[in-house]
Amino acid sequence: MKIKIFAMIGFIFVLVLASLVYLTQMQTYARNDNATNTPPKLVNAEPMEMVLIPAGDFQMGCDPDHDAGYACHDDELPLHTVFVSEYFIDKYEVTNEQMAAFLNKRNSNICHGFDCIDMNDPHARLSWNGSYYTVEDGYNHHPVVEVTWYGADIYCSENGKRLPTEAEWEKAAHGKSVQAYPWGDQLPDCSLANFYDFFGSGEFCAGDTKPIGSYPKGASPYGVEDMAGNVWEWVSDSYSSDYYSVSPYYNPHGAMTNKFMVMRGGSFDNKDDTLRTFDRNHHFRLFSSHFNGFRCAVEAESDEYKD
Repeated sequence: MKIKIFAMIGFIFVLVLASLVYLTQMQTYARNDNATNTPPKLVNAEPMEMVLIPAGDFQMGCDPDHDAGYACHDDELPLHTVFVSEYFIDKYEVTNEQMAAFLNKRNSNICHGFDCIDMNDPHARLSWNGSYYTVEDGYNHHPVVEVTWYGADIYCSENGKRLPTEAEWEKAAHGKSVQAYPWGDQLPDCSLANFYDFFGSGEFCAGDTKPIGSYPKGASPYGVEDMAGNVWEWVSDSYSSDYYSVSPYYNPHGAMTNKFMVMRGGSFDNKDDTLRTFDRNHHFRLFSSHFNGFRCAVEAESDEYKD
């Protein structure tokens, strides 16, 4: 009888022990599963620092006396006076890390029914790992690339901002008076911007994007950085080659077309003439490339970005 009792107690002990082991394994699997499906915390994905640009007139377009020795392009003429209201603009371009956090928050790479970012292109630094969007190692603080105009527009709007107008972008780049580059009329070198130094060293400064804020010496008169080189930047305006001849004086918003959208600033892959503060580029809204990104703006009435 005693033997049966001891055997029963032993059986119950083994059963309880096995149950505890099983429960411990299940908790471990659950933790591992949660770790796999939870995106890492992006510690530097806070809202972008913004710079206040004061209201007032400025000269928009190309001035032959401040064109770094180049001839003005037809779509940069005529030089004309424009008034823009007070606004904030991002001090830096939007980064891969910020875009990844944005996509993970909304759990989608679809913007206006199209891809926000072309992740099928090998130059894209963001990818989907089956559970969340990740950034390629070493590229967290680089400007996001392969972004469509739709992706830039939705990113800004869903963060309480908007794309800057072409006029806002240009004023932030060179200030009230025309100058060829954000820092002045001096031709760029690799201490001022990330570009293809074709007429200088004959080499690329980096041959790729660089982390935002890598060229503080190249900042604009307002302290806005990376407005020359690194990546082209989408703005809100539709493009027209003769828009400056009909542009309104007060807060112009671009041509009434929908085919092409304006891009500004040049990139790491371009020569110095495209880095000029009044150089205009344009592409269709679904265009994306290894050299295009964006930054956002917002009306000055927003108290969130005031000191």
